Amino acid sequence: MMQGKAVLALWLDIDPAMREACDAWYIGRHIADRIAVPGWRRIRRFQAVQGARPETLALYEVRQPEDLVSDDYLRLQRNVDETDMRMRATFRNVARDTFTVRQSAGCGEGGMLLSLRFQPDASLPGDAVASAVAQEVVPALQALPGVVAVHLLQQAPQYRDIHDGHRKSGSQDARVSWVLLVEATGPSHAQAAQAWLDGWPGGKKLGFADAASGTYDLLYGVHAA
Repeated sequence: MMQGKAVLALWLDIDPAMREACDAWYIGRHIADRIAVPGWRRIRRFQAVQGARPETLALYEVRQPEDLVSDDYLRLQRNVDETDMRMRATFRNVARDTFTVRQSAGCGEGGMLLSLRFQPDASLPGDAVASAVAQEVVPALQALPGVVAVHLLQQAPQYRDIHDGHRKSGSQDARVSWVLLVEATGPSHAQAAQAWLDGWPGGKKLGFADAASGTYDLLYGVHAA
């Protein structure tokens, strides 16, 4: 299950020459600062497998949507130093957005994560998208062996807009409309979930056929105390 009602998510590549330095900064400082913010419940960072791009996926789960734009968090965004800016400059192909959790079902955390970024048909209201996923997609995926959780995220652009007003860089990062996340126990189970999504007839209208999808391995995670 997601650890709150909202999520900040980023998909990005990192300059290979700076990968180790960026990993050290990310784990030792960046995540540590953010998990200390009240309302920020869990942060996980994933590394792509099977050639997925971008190569890194980060999820920041918060208790309530308003925690995404709390004074404590926005202060972190404003108060960056030379190291922060140097690490951010190593990022490439960044997609970043803020989301509300429309559906979260499951019994635990999987070591593998299938990420599906999709854009439904413009004629579909958000409630119709959420209903179709909740009624048809989630039960079918949960019935597959090795699938331990399924989450549906809907873009909440008002919080991303506030972030961009405080950030020193990144306002050009790509935005994301909807995300389906499938947590599984291994790569073959994530592949089976992808195969089901590829074959589901209702996926065409939801935009699954044109979705940006990839499988990721859990690299690092931390829960709030």
